[in-house]
Amino acid sequence: MKGFFNLFRRSALELKNIRCLVATAMLIALDIVIKLTVDIHTSETLHISFAFVALSTISMLFGPTVGFTAGIITDLLGFILKPSGAFDIRFTLIEGLGALIYGIFLYNAKNDKWFVPRVIAAKTTVVAVCNLWLTTWAVASLAGKGFLAMFPARAIKNLVQLPIDIIILSLLLPLILKAWLSVPGNKRVTDEKLLFSDANTGKAMITLVVLIMVVVCSLAYAAQYLSDQIKDLKSQISSQQDEIDKLDAEIGDLYSRLDLERPEPAAEE
Repeated sequence: MKGFFNLFRRSALELKNIRCLVATAMLIALDIVIKLTVDIHTSETLHISFAFVALSTISMLFGPTVGFTAGIITDLLGFILKPSGAFDIRFTLIEGLGALIYGIFLYNAKNDKWFVPRVIAAKTTVVAVCNLWLTTWAVASLAGKGFLAMFPARAIKNLVQLPIDIIILSLLLPLILKAWLSVPGNKRVTDEKLLFSDANTGKAMITLVVLIMVVVCSLAYAAQYLSDQIKDLKSQISSQQDEIDKLDAEIGDLYSRLDLERPEPAAEE
């Protein structure tokens, strides 16, 4: 537990380093530019963005405290430059929390065999905590809808996109870390008592399994909920079709009683 809180202390000390401030400012600017200009929509539910790479890089290089601060600043500047609806502090805090989670998992990262498991754990935790839970709650409250009503569609969208985001981070972050450490003067102090290390293989695997189970359970719940909704919708359509057929028969019978010729329905163009 002492080592966990030490992450935040060491990260806060990074703010005294001019290299940290300059690099963080540049990455914040890059994050905003990407959000405003680069946005790839491959389908209605899948959209690829690289903005999270800049924020996760800040957290990886300088830790959770700097990452949280950068996340807050990024969201505020993004809203000022391109407002989208009324400002809501909850989304700003969620953005900061996501960066903080990246910092918890990636601040001690090394370019070793545990780097990809760290990325998987970090991104999965961000998706589960920030995207599926907190953001869904905030959006549902703004839209006046129930949390469970919005959760399934958001769960499927985020969980389909999750592997793509993990691949992007797994490819780019090791290169960024290597480039950063290759610059003279860029030192990196790491704690040897790491969760993702050979000494803690069991704990690391348990962490990954739990996170994967959260993802699987969320996806299973979303799929079951949508399946039930589809069944209910089909049942309603069938019931309404029966009512339409019944009304059509009564109208036909009425025309027959009045000895009138029933007009043919208009042909569809």
